[in-house]
Amino acid sequence: MLKGAASRLMRNAFAFALLLAATYPAFAATKLSDDARTRAEALLPSLIDASGLDAHLRLKTLKDQLATTTNEQARGPLLKDVIFYHIDTGVVEGLEPIAAEAIALGEKRGDVSLQVYGMLGLAEIDYIAGSIKVAESKIQEALTLAEARGSLTDQFFARSSLAALGPELGNMLEGLLAMTQSITDLPDSAEGEKMRMTAYLTLAYIYTGVSEVDEIVDNYTKALDVARRAKIALDRETIMFNIASSLNDIDENALARKYYEALTAVLTQTGHLEGRYYALYGLAWIAYDEERYADCIALAHEALNDFEGEPSFDVELYDLLAIGYARQGNAEEARKYRQIVLEQYEKYPDFKLVISDADDQLTEAYILAAEGRYKEGFELLNKARRGLLDDQFESFQVSVTDLRSSIVTLIEKQRTEEALRVAEASNKRLLLILTFFVIAGAVALVFIMRKHNRALARSKHAADMANRSKSEFLANMSHELRTPLNAILGFSEMMEQRVFGDLGAKQYGDYVGHINESGRLLLDIINDILDLSKVESGKLIVRDEVIDLRQLLGDLSKLMAPRITPKNLTLTVDVPPRVPHLKADTRLCKQILLNILSNASKFTENGGEITCRVYEMDNEDVVIEVEDNGIGMSPDELEIALLPFGQAGTTATRSHEGTGLGLPLVKSLMELHGGSLEVRSIKRMGTLVILTFPAERKVTAEEAAASKDNEGANEAPTA
Repeated sequence: MLKGAASRLMRNAFAFALLLAATYPAFAATKLSDDARTRAEALLPSLIDASGLDAHLRLKTLKDQLATTTNEQARGPLLKDVIFYHIDTGVVEGLEPIAAEAIALGEKRGDVSLQVYGMLGLAEIDYIAGSIKVAESKIQEALTLAEARGSLTDQFFARSSLAALGPELGNMLEGLLAMTQSITDLPDSAEGEKMRMTAYLTLAYIYTGVSEVDEIVDNYTKALDVARRAKIALDRETIMFNIASSLNDIDENALARKYYEALTAVLTQTGHLEGRYYALYGLAWIAYDEERYADCIALAHEALNDFEGEPSFDVELYDLLAIGYARQGNAEEARKYRQIVLEQYEKYPDFKLVISDADDQLTEAYILAAEGRYKEGFELLNKARRGLLDDQFESFQVSVTDLRSSIVTLIEKQRTEEALRVAEASNKRLLLILTFFVIAGAVALVFIMRKHNRALARSKHAADMANRSKSEFLANMSHELRTPLNAILGFSEMMEQRVFGDLGAKQYGDYVGHINESGRLLLDIINDILDLSKVESGKLIVRDEVIDLRQLLGDLSKLMAPRITPKNLTLTVDVPPRVPHLKADTRLCKQILLNILSNASKFTENGGEITCRVYEMDNEDVVIEVEDNGIGMSPDELEIALLPFGQAGTTATRSHEGTGLGLPLVKSLMELHGGSLEVRSIKRMGTLVILTFPAERKVTAEEAAASKDNEGANEAPTA
């Protein structure tokens, strides 16, 4: 459940620090500032209300989509999103086959991002299982791959996973520095927002390791702001648990209890009731701190008996039972659970990376006291005290070293700034000398620029006139040609159907068929030229209507039947039940899709497959994809195909008719709708065409129904 939930094997050390606070003030717990308290109280209802951004619900939706998606091209992005939310929530159930598929598919398709995400998913499984060093090794391997062949995004997510191990590995400073620096360098894009939210979540988690509640609340608040702005899901359960446990660490138990109760409410919202384990875990620690040992033991037993938890949390609950029974004087039960803890250390050796000897000795000292072995218990308690003092001194030395390094850096910065000031003084004198020459040159430059601008304006005007003349000529020529073509098509159809009797020789029937087919092809070309010229001249008007994509694609499938049946092609249309409607021009959308589907059928060999799918992106853009396994294009051929009158291949190698206006016209029509066209193609493997309509053209099913009702009311006859 709780990726980001700070491991609390150091919890007894905090308790011991509180015992020593009166004698050694340096060990006193950090206090919550008034500002942090206000922000923590304000953040709580915001988290409860953010059910639409819940990562557990988003993960379930994505896994449902993955289960019904068979196309490799579409599975790639889904696999990455599923792994991202598995890591964000710490839910590893079902993650292993998904991560393995991502790695295999990434290797097959040469997709480094898929491989990196898959490797990070496997590392998450090891982390949750307590194999921290193994997880670190796998993340390092993923980072090496991302740095060698991946994108900056891949590198960021690998580094954020590595930074999240900081509290367990005792290396938090490097992770803090990496995440803090990255926030300022991230792009203002959908992917950049996702990385920014992850950086804030990682920073909050790292600060959880040292109970810096001010920083924890600040970073989680910023993460929630980004999630709302970019509509990205985040793990509310982890946020609530981490804040609650950190508040508990600094004796803010009343506010911590509110967060645990709110966590229970969120678990009820999402139906993720197994998360109750972590709420019980936190409440057990609060009961222990308040010396309610019977309640502490009951809560720990409920968590262990009723839920399947994580090994790192289970061992802490067993340790809590051992020390709780010891504080009650029940040495036998305390010793039993102490033995379980020692067995867990042998089974999961990495746990010893995050637990101090002083922490371990404190539990043993309490048990010795319960057994009446007070002298041994006191000696062990004194040893724990000295160990904790040594740890604090070592930490102090590290802090002094960091401070010394910062001072040296500051001095070097001051020296550099002084050298710059001296250089600037020298430059000012040189600048005065140059100013005269610059002014004289500027006067001459003004006259030259004016002359150049006048010539440029004349050239631009001439180019505009030429372009307008070209568009008008094409429009007029197309219009003039359509009239005789209509006659050719009409008469040839009558002759084909033998309206006035037989034609005579058998060959005439074939000739008439060729005439009709050629006439239709020419008419299609002229129509494309006319539409393209209208777009360029700004005369093509988009008339928005509410379009049901399921119905539109169904109609187009029927229209395509005469083209795909003779070649034995398979056309599959995949439209999810909840896909939104579109606000667009119906005729132009039909023309867009017919052009793309016609190209797919034209360039797909006999027995091939064409798939048309519709889906909604995280930013609410609506995407229509058409994929075929036809002859495909090389990068050079694709570049030509996107130019007006451009066609892939040479005159000698092309076996299909056309003028090369299809894709340029589709691109222009998509841009008229504020959308975009993207074409990906691999020679001899196939082509993928991606049509993206912006989120503002999305119409929900409810809005579409309301629009239909309004139309019906307007058309109703009046009495």
